[in-house]
Amino acid sequence: MKKVLFSLIALMAVMTVQAQSICSTWRSMQPVVETDDDGSFTVQHFTYTFYDNGTYSLVDEVTIASEPAQTMALEVATNVSVKGTYTLNDKKLTLTPDKNSYKTELISISKNGRVVNDSKVKTNVNAKVNSNDFKSKFLGVESATVRIGEYSLDMTKNGKTANYVRMATIKE
Repeated sequence: MKKVLFSLIALMAVMTVQAQSICSTWRSMQPVVETDDDGSFTVQHFTYTFYDNGTYSLVDEVTIASEPAQTMALEVATNVSVKGTYTLNDKKLTLTPDKNSYKTELISISKNGRVVNDSKVKTNVNAKVNSNDFKSKFLGVESATVRIGEYSLDMTKNGKTANYVRMATIKE
């Protein structure tokens, strides 16, 4: 009886440690929306993958809507990706991006709901996502306080908490 009880307690301890591992793919539950002075806005969904070797990757799905924003007459979808290293000490997560890993990919441009191939828009979007101001959001060392659950990750930076849902568990 003692053996069975001890085995159950040990199993529960292992399951708790596994459930609280950050080594997974996490996707933001709600988009981050920023509005510009000209009425356009940017919507972002973040996906982090943390590996047990101390590296991470971030993919930010960026949608920029403008001309005018209310009708979304012009909508541009872009992926921004960054890789780097992380440390997790207790509840403090530190992300150190590799500045050379910053990449962007223009996914689509649509005007009034129709996909178009507009070189002027492509040039403007590429200039924006490759500007030093935009890059600085991704390439600085960041610290956050995290709460890791079995299926959720809460990441608090600068007083704001972002919620992520576990998409996959990374196993070797």
